[in-house]
Amino acid sequence: MAVSTYGEALHRVQEEIFDAALLDLMMPAEAYMLGTEAQAEHLGREIGIGYPMVFAMALCGIKRIAVITDGNHHQHPVVATMDWFHGKSFMVNEAKVIFLYARLTEDMTKNFGQALENLFR
Repeated sequence: MAVSTYGEALHRVQEEIFDAALLDLMMPAEAYMLGTEAQAEHLGREIGIGYPMVFAMALCGIKRIAVITDGNHHQHPVVATMDWFHGKSFMVNEAKVIFLYARLTEDMTKNFGQALENLFR
């Protein structure tokens, strides 16, 4: 199942059971997290939400979590931090967590299939 916002993802994992979560490192900021003044500056801007989402998903009992980006680590500081974790797996609240750079597929979407393969190895 795919969701388009991290708010929706947080809502769904509290109501349903999932074997894995595939998270994009960078997603647009959502209104429910921001005060009125902050919305004017940040609403819709990409933020590095993938990192805190790992903890939220693990706390909800998901046992396999991948954070994925197709970003260029030379062009964004949050994407550059993926170099610290790329290719390694970690345990967070009994969940296997991996961080991956994903090439875009022919239809210009991230290769989440490769992430799933890595999660279930």
